Amino acid sequence: MFKIINKINYIKERMINMFSFNKESGCVKVWVTLIMGGTYKYEQVPKLLNLQECVKEVLVDVGIVEEKKEEEITTQ
Repeated sequence: MFKIINKINYIKERMINMFSFNKESGCVKVWVTLIMGGTYKYEQVPKLLNLQECVKEVLVDVGIVEEKKEEEITTQ
């Protein structure tokens, strides 16, 4: 029984790691491009896994978004 629980936990962990975004993900790049082009605002990025966090990271790195507080961001 213990082996089965460990196996399930391992599979869950792998799934979470498999389905997460990073700065190089195509979806992140598309959203950053759309925000930089003025088509969308950061607030319109879907709450999908860690997509918002990755998009915010890239926008802060590029200088499009200023990071004021943990929750609050302002676009230039």
